[in-house]
Amino acid sequence: MSHSILIIEDEYALAAALSTVVRRLDATPVVAASGQSGIDKLTSQPFSLVLLDVGLPDISGLTVLEKIQKLPKPPPVIIITAHGTLDTALEARRLGAREYFLKPLDLAAIQRTLREVFAPVKTVARIETTMIGTSEPMQRAFASIAQASSCDTPVLLQGPPGSGKSLAAEFIHRHSARAEKPLILFRADEWPEDRAQAALEEAITKAADGVLFLDEISTWAKPLQAALMHRLAAGKLSARLFSASSHDLAAKVAEGAFREDLFYALAVLRVALPPLRERTNDIPALAASKTGELALSAEALAALKSHAWPGNVRELQTAIAHAAAVCGGNTILPHHLPAHLISSEPSNHLKDAMKRSLAAWLDQKTTGEDDRMPAYDDLLETVETSMLETLLQRFDHKPTRLAAALKMNRATLRRKLKED
Repeated sequence: MSHSILIIEDEYALAAALSTVVRRLDATPVVAASGQSGIDKLTSQPFSLVLLDVGLPDISGLTVLEKIQKLPKPPPVIIITAHGTLDTALEARRLGAREYFLKPLDLAAIQRTLREVFAPVKTVARIETTMIGTSEPMQRAFASIAQASSCDTPVLLQGPPGSGKSLAAEFIHRHSARAEKPLILFRADEWPEDRAQAALEEAITKAADGVLFLDEISTWAKPLQAALMHRLAAGKLSARLFSASSHDLAAKVAEGAFREDLFYALAVLRVALPPLRERTNDIPALAASKTGELALSAEALAALKSHAWPGNVRELQTAIAHAAAVCGGNTILPHHLPAHLISSEPSNHLKDAMKRSLAAWLDQKTTGEDDRMPAYDDLLETVETSMLETLLQRFDHKPTRLAAALKMNRATLRRKLKED
């Protein structure tokens, strides 16, 4: 059976790349460059699937998605977005999106999804968000949180200490079907080994048919693991299970430190919370959420971004609280930050993050036919212009000052900044 797939995307290069993927599946791509054009095409012919960008020039892709769902026979929809938030992910799920992909796109993943996506999807209720993050790792985490909120299966939350696993668990519970039921936290390391099993039984009883949150489950002793697995195998647990681990639980299984059957029982859905060093673009927003009326100077922000953050978001919150406590004015300056943070040697994580972002950007710009590959000078010009525009902001948008600092001819700088 031949399929027609509608691509609602205003970026020509990306629409062309998606069309190539569609043709590889022996399907027919139809492109619409605006939301209204896409709606018109949907009402004039049937489609097997829709690839829908959220950021369209005329109307939001979520509005288009809502209109699609009102059609007599709405096709499955795959959402594409460059600026995902938890609200966007949840709203897309609520409106019936089948999948949620982030730019720059993994075209191989899109191709795999197109083969399997001709089926309806569960929906999730819309919630307001206080989780912060526009970086790609956090957008992926938001998508996973949205999925976990829409079902009733066990969830494993993984990430380093301080990355927000407990907060994510609270969000999932608060916006799930068991929101009115209790959320009971159990940590085995809070109990002597000979009391841990009894404490677990007490927690299970308190949770009843609510949610039982098993924090730092990778530290559990084998007898306690066996006790929980026996409960699960016997069908004697009515609570939904959330588990959290600061360590790679699959690696613990491989080492023989964690039961394989229990791992698969707990990790039906997985939410990966990234370390802060992999989402430094989120630091300004995270810091601003904790500074209150205080402003954060550019120099202090630069210091925050250059730190490796072994304690992750929890460490950042503590650093901001320290700065707010010692700041006597309206602006947090570098010397208001904890001493270890501004005196530490610069780490390589920013350089690594730049390489990852550059690789993703190049993948997007160079995907497609070889004869459509951008010229090297065009790629270099884009990177150079972006760098100069960022530096210009630090010099109050005064090219003369920037040129002097860079030891560059002023006319050369002005020409490069005016280039498209």
